[in-house]
Amino acid sequence: MKKKYLFYDFFAGIGGFKLAADQVKSKQFSLKHIGYCEIDPVARQVYDKAHNTANKVQCIDDITKVKTLKNPSGTELVPFDILFGGFPCQSFSNIGYRKGMNDERGQLFYNILDVIEMYSPKFFVLENVQKLSTIKKGDLLSEMSLALEERGKGYHLHVWDLNASDYGLPQKRKRLFFCGVRKDISDKKIIDEPVKIDLNSAEYPTTWHLLEKGNVDERHLIPTKTRETVLYKNPKWQGNVTIDNELARPLTASMSKWHRANQDNYFSLSYIKSNNPKIRPVVDLKTEPIRRITPLEGFRIQGFPDSLAEITNALNISFSSQYRLIGNAVPVTLANKVIKHFLDSYHE
Repeated sequence: MKKKYLFYDFFAGIGGFKLAADQVKSKQFSLKHIGYCEIDPVARQVYDKAHNTANKVQCIDDITKVKTLKNPSGTELVPFDILFGGFPCQSFSNIGYRKGMNDERGQLFYNILDVIEMYSPKFFVLENVQKLSTIKKGDLLSEMSLALEERGKGYHLHVWDLNASDYGLPQKRKRLFFCGVRKDISDKKIIDEPVKIDLNSAEYPTTWHLLEKGNVDERHLIPTKTRETVLYKNPKWQGNVTIDNELARPLTASMSKWHRANQDNYFSLSYIKSNNPKIRPVVDLKTEPIRRITPLEGFRIQGFPDSLAEITNALNISFSSQYRLIGNAVPVTLANKVIKHFLDSYHE
């Protein structure tokens, strides 16, 4: 008989972790979604529509409102076995773990610790930016890891530094995953990182394969007056301004803005209509139509089904909000490989 694990989705966004968990296939265990926490009302709207969760699972709109030992008057969570979450990192990513906790956003990591302390989940899988491993010469990562290991009954922790392009998505998006198992469940095991996937066997081997080949909304075309800022390199500035990249650059929450080419993903009409995605064509940067990725393409690069684009459009969500939701999401395919690999190693 399969072991059933109930999971709670924190900092849920539009459900990247939820979708990743739903896609896990195992003969030994199954995963059931019983609740989520997300402060952004637009994200909650999309989440409920995409995952059919409205009034069917517990929804908390703010992690600071959850009942913990430090907040006994908060809302008590329904029982769960696994905690998933891609927690915000803006403050301590620049300031440092200790000082960053003075920032309201930085305190959210402490809230995660409080939830783990209070509810003692059997497992947790957390995701954040790779930059954490370089701050304070690695001291930040060490402090955060120790804090997670010492919560409640104690946890065995595995930290993996992974790139989405190694796990079936044509995007250079590096992420840290913190995977914890409660010490009373198992001795600590030596586990390698999840086995990498050959992109050639993926649904979208390159960005070209997921680009919309027909006409798109003209608002995605780079404005004429903006081209000189976006597509041309300042002699005093270091950076790669190439467009038509076979692998996408990391998607950001501010994709609606016109970043310099080294920060964003732009594609020329010549590349879109070409037959060889591995060759970057010669493009007249002044005259040829060049556009940013569309929301549909953004969802694809992050591993979401096309239905997410259909849902956000049906809900009349603005482009800027769609890009924000996409850029803040965990890459689904990458998260799926992490969850499956980790639980295969430690399930009861």
